[in-house]
Amino acid sequence: MRPSRPGLLVGLGFLAAVLAWSGLQVWVSSGRAEPDLMWRTPPTIALLAVTVLGVGWPVKQWVDGDKARRIDALRAARTAALAKAASVAGALLVGVFLGWGVHYLPTVHIAARRGELYVAGAGVLVSVLLLVAGLLVERWCRVPADDDDRGARA
Repeated sequence: MRPSRPGLLVGLGFLAAVLAWSGLQVWVSSGRAEPDLMWRTPPTIALLAVTVLGVGWPVKQWVDGDKARRIDALRAARTAALAKAASVAGALLVGVFLGWGVHYLPTVHIAARRGELYVAGAGVLVSVLLLVAGLLVERWCRVPADDDDRGARA
């Protein structure tokens, strides 16, 4: 599995922002009421970020040399896959919340809209946390090359 590429994550975030903003524009222009952003969403995303870090920590300790507890190779691979999924999901969620925020920005003088903008801002922050947690755990799951492997390649 290859590490997440920052350019791809930025591109996914930008695409999600454009699609979220344009989707809201079409939704509202068709006469429908705007869907509400819920305050429960940012804490849920923050919990996901903490979970990703918690799942990755034992793998990091094992890779760093604490071999007291064995780590199954399949568990480490699943942790790396979870980290990659978290980084991609974080990038997409940053884009979605940015798109919503840009949609609400022109009407920030209305109190109800300001509340939605706050939720979108909190969503951006915790989505960045999820993105960073995913990238960090991806890094934790990298196993350094053995000295024997380096000698064989030389």
